[in-house]
Amino acid sequence: MAEAREILSYLIEHPDAKDTVDGILRWWLTKGNSEIRKGEVEEALDFLVAKGFLIERETSDLKKIYGVERERLGEIETYLKDL
Repeated sequence: MAEAREILSYLIEHPDAKDTVDGILRWWLTKGNSEIRKGEVEEALDFLVAKGFLIERETSDLKKIYGVERERLGEIETYLKDL
């Protein structure tokens, strides 16, 4: 899942980053990659939340905000190297 790998790589470099799906599409993923679709990013985010690599928080207007689980950064780095 290329989107998951790219999201994790971004978060290794920017561990304080937090954003919505739209923000992730715009800022975190490779610029100019028109093949990435919102549904694929949502699927990757669900996968990463289920693995415990990301934290998902819902705002008062029901938008989901995603950020890295900082305690797992070392494990995330190992996961990326093993891919």
